[in-house]
Amino acid sequence: MPVDSEYSDKFLETTSSAAAKDNRLSVLHAAFDAIIQGNFEAFGESVDEDVELNIVGFGALGFGALDGSWRGRDAVVAATRKNFALLAEQKPEIESMIWQDDRLAVLLRESGTFKSTGQAYNVRGVQWFTFAQGKIKKIDEIIVSDIVGT
Repeated sequence: MPVDSEYSDKFLETTSSAAAKDNRLSVLHAAFDAIIQGNFEAFGESVDEDVELNIVGFGALGFGALDGSWRGRDAVVAATRKNFALLAEQKPEIESMIWQDDRLAVLLRESGTFKSTGQAYNVRGVQWFTFAQGKIKKIDEIIVSDIVGT
């Protein structure tokens, strides 16, 4: 598993406690749990058939293989699987979540290493989720911090 279990447990605890307050957070918790477990098929059940995924910021840090735009469940699941396969020793931490209507923002920090180079990274970013009919319809992820070498 690429995600450090100490961090994944705390990460999922944050979304689980919030999920009791709002159904969208239940969907988000299920999606995060599936990804952490490496169950990308279950992740696909949390997203709309026509889901969009946009990731920016890693290219400016020298790891553009993680950036891109994808549309449709199959393409988004494949991109998510590919991106997580490029990372190791992930330590995600949710700093804050806010939501209104059909949108939810997750402010997070994450550290880990890039498998291809062994280089450590430490990033901060935001993930914006848009929901429709009980599924994730759109994910926008913006990474803003620098990579820290080992």
